[in-house]
Amino acid sequence: MSKKFIVFDIDGTLLTTEMKFLDSTKQALVFLKEKEHEIVIATGRDYTSAKSIVDELEIDTYVLCNGSVGYVRHELAHEKVFSTKSVMKLIEIAKANKDQIVFQTSKGLKRHFEVPGESLIKAYENLGWPIPEFDEVYWKENSIIQAMLFCKPEDLQKYAIEEFRYVSWHKFGLDVIPKEGSKAKTILKIAKENGFKREDIVFFGDGMNDIELMELSGVGIAMGNAETEVKEKADLITDSCNEHGIYNALKKLLLI
Repeated sequence: MSKKFIVFDIDGTLLTTEMKFLDSTKQALVFLKEKEHEIVIATGRDYTSAKSIVDELEIDTYVLCNGSVGYVRHELAHEKVFSTKSVMKLIEIAKANKDQIVFQTSKGLKRHFEVPGESLIKAYENLGWPIPEFDEVYWKENSIIQAMLFCKPEDLQKYAIEEFRYVSWHKFGLDVIPKEGSKAKTILKIAKENGFKREDIVFFGDGMNDIELMELSGVGIAMGNAETEVKEKADLITDSCNEHGIYNALKKLLLI
């Protein structure tokens, strides 16, 4: 069998809903490495929140912040930075609308407004993550590659900023990413640069920010816990992240 470029989302895919790894998932990755397949992570997380997972699974190629940054063999291979003008516009609209913003760099994140709003608090509590620290000038002193916006769905129309597009990642929040950037585009770029074709890509995901990559992969696999829209775009629907979904799908595809 030819080598595959096998890509995994983290939350709701590699990790269970309790933020743990199943033994079957770890064993599946060991089998993939033994067969010399390329194992890659594609996540909305930044480097800081993804590092422990990358280290524990010994994966050295990973796409972070929904495609805004990518590392190959732990070396930065891709980065898309927001323009200062667009960031200022985002802040202006959020302030007027009393919404919340968290800005992300390749290495970390900070919230922009001093008092965290209810939607931001609920989102981070739901994920079991600590609320980001406050830093009003973080965006001025660092290269911003992604933001998280917490606003009411009906207010999103107010954020018509040419450079950005908005992808739901949680019922309380949206990822703000470059209009020309995505997990899919960065994964396709890195795969091609490392000798793989589009049809060699096997992708596992569950969220709305996985749809484009699900469609563009050679084989797109939706976890049993995936959003309905994600399942509709998948080539295969496996069991949930709590029920050995990764292991079972890889066995079905004869990859392990």
